[in-house]
Parts: sequence; structure tokens; C-alpha cells
Amino acid sequence: MSGFLLSLTRIGSYRSLLHAAAGAAIAVPVAPFALAVAVSFDVDSRLRALIALLALAVLMGLLGLLGPVRRLGVGLANTLLGTGVPAPERHPGAGARLRSGLWLALHTAASGILFTVLAFLGLGVLVPAVWLAGGQDRISLFWSDVPLGAWTLPFGLVAVVAALVLTAAATLGLRVGAAALLGPSAAERAALAERRAAVLAQRNRLARELHDSIGHTLTTSTLHAAAAADLVEADPAQVRRALGTIEEASRSALEDLDHVLGLLREEPAAKEPTRTLTEVDVLAVRARDAGLDVRLTVRGPVGALPATVSREGYRIVQEGLTNALRHAGPGRVDVRVEAGPDRLEIAVVNPLDGERARSGRHGLEGLAERVEALRGELAAGPDGERWRLSATIPLRAGT
Repeated sequence: MSGFLLSLTRIGSYRSLLHAAAGAAIAVPVAPFALAVAVSFDVDSRLRALIALLALAVLMGLLGLLGPVRRLGVGLANTLLGTGVPAPERHPGAGARLRSGLWLALHTAASGILFTVLAFLGLGVLVPAVWLAGGQDRISLFWSDVPLGAWTLPFGLVAVVAALVLTAAATLGLRVGAAALLGPSAAERAALAERRAAVLAQRNRLARELHDSIGHTLTTSTLHAAAAADLVEADPAQVRRALGTIEEASRSALEDLDHVLGLLREEPAAKEPTRTLTEVDVLAVRARDAGLDVRLTVRGPVGALPATVSREGYRIVQEGLTNALRHAGPGRVDVRVEAGPDRLEIAVVNPLDGERARSGRHGLEGLAERVEALRGELAAGPDGERWRLSATIPLRAGT
């Protein structure tokens, strides 16, 4: 209760007045039809007025069944009442249309009530003002001729406070009603949750793509640039090779970046790069040029692998060599890719560097998620004095 009383001091508690004005504007084109219905009955004027109001409520409810009117109602509620109702479906179902029809009828009724409250507020100001001005002794009030006097002061105060309370209560009630009648149904909330989950999954996938591609390129380019700086005078030919590798790796990363940015902009982007295990020797060459002693062994028909499996296999080798470039101790790095009849096996093994702790866990976690999505298994960790990254991906359902 104290919270409601405190809300009377906030200007936002009277937003329902603007909302009522919008409701009245919507009802103006419909009102003549309601009057036409009312005058068709041969009854007294008071009953005819009631029939007109009922006809207006019914017609407004029917108008609210239209999809665009529902979107208009959501926009008005969010703008004028300060609600946070999510945008409705483009093609709402029957239940949503019925609820929006009820809302528009409620909106129209609330508009009429609030304008009556405004009239009451006007009386609360006008009646004491007439008595204080001393221009007349009596006034017509509520269909009666009432003498003016000191009673007009407390009457005016009560009328003003009552008008403020009713307006604030109407704002609160309309906010609750908007959330209930214009808000998403259980089915719509489930659809929204699915869309949010799909967006999050897409963002995670894009983050993994950028980590794999850009991280590998930056690591390789950094090592090549450092080597080129040391050999710029002693071995210009090696420097040219290093710069060529940096150029090639950067171009590849730009293709990946262009593809990912196109997805984020939701516009046609460059064709998705199709780097597969058929290009695994390129990764090995880059790693050798960066200073790693890489021995690559490829067995089996890697060119015949399913495209998704081959792309993920390429990323696994890329991540393994990137981590080896960052963390491997002196010695050989063994890369084995074996495509069998029922599974793909990949292993990247490099010497441990005891002086530096391993990092790059985000990349390994992303790889593990992607391998699990293919019903495979991925493991990474020390194996004696060497670090082993291995993955097994089945090629047949049920293996």
C-alpha cells in the first residue's frame, strides 16, 4: 500500500491518460457504427446510450482480432504505459487474436472511465473556484441545484485526490492487463525461447570459428614475423618465405572473417570457406615454416569423408598445431590422420614445455562440443613427457 501511495508522486503513474487519449482516437472511426446500432432500438435515451456503449465495446473487440491492431496495441502499451511486452508474432493465432480483441475492448472502456475521472477532477477544481470567486451562490451539480459554501473546499480536495488515485490505479491495472492480454502465450514463449537458443548456438559457433581461424593465423603470423625480423639480413630468401606464409594465412583468415561477419549482418556473405582435411598439408607447411618439426601422416581416403566431418577434422589439426606453436617444447610434433571405414582418428602429439603452463582451454572446449555433436570423442592432456590431442569421430550411425 505504501508503495502505491509513493507512486502517486511519480509522473509515470499517470501514463494511462495518454493511453486513454490514444484509445479514444482509435474509437472515433468506430463510434458512428455503434450509434447506428443504438438508434435502431426504440427505447429511452439512457438505455440507448447503454446500448451504444455495449455496441462500441463489441465492435472494438472485433477490430482487435486483426493482426496489425494487435501490433499497434503492443506498441502503444510499451510507449505510453512503459510496459515491456515483446513484439507479437507476424501472424498471430486464434487465441492471441481473441486476447487482443479483449484488450482493445478493455482499452476503450478504460478510456471512457478515465475521461469521466478527468471530468470529476475538473469539478474538484471548478466548484471551489466558483465559490471563492463569489460570483454566484448556487451551482448545478449531479443534476441538482446545490448551494455553494465552505463544503466546496474539502469536496475539491477529495475530488482531486480521488482522480489521482484512480488514474494511478488505472495505469497499474492497464500494465497488468497489457502483459496478460498482449504478452506472448505459452506457445509463443516457447517459440521465443527456441529462437533465443538458436541465436546463442549460432553465436557460440561463430565464436569457435573465429577462435580457430583467427587464433591460428595470429599465432603463425607472430612466429613468422619474429623469425623474419631475425633473418632479415642473414637470409633474405627465408624472410620472403615467411612473409609469403603470413600473407597466405592472413588471406585465409580474412575469408573466414568475411563469412562470419556476413552471418552476423544477416546478409548474403562470401561463400563459406570449405577447408577440409584434404588441405591438412597446408597447416603442416605453415607450422614447419614457423619453426616446428612436424611429421604428418595421412592414411585412408580423407577426400571421401563427409564434408562436416572433414571440416571438423581440419579444425582439430589446426587447434593442435596452434597450441603446439604456443606451448610445445623442443622436439618433433607428430600429426596423424587416419580415415578408416567406420571412423576418423586424429592425433596431434608434441613435447611438453615444463616452464610454461598450457592455455587455450576455450579452443579445446569448443572442439569438444563440436566433436560431441558428431557423436565423437575428444581428449587432451599430458601423455608422459608429451602432450596429446586426440579425437575419434564415427562415420556410420550406430558406431
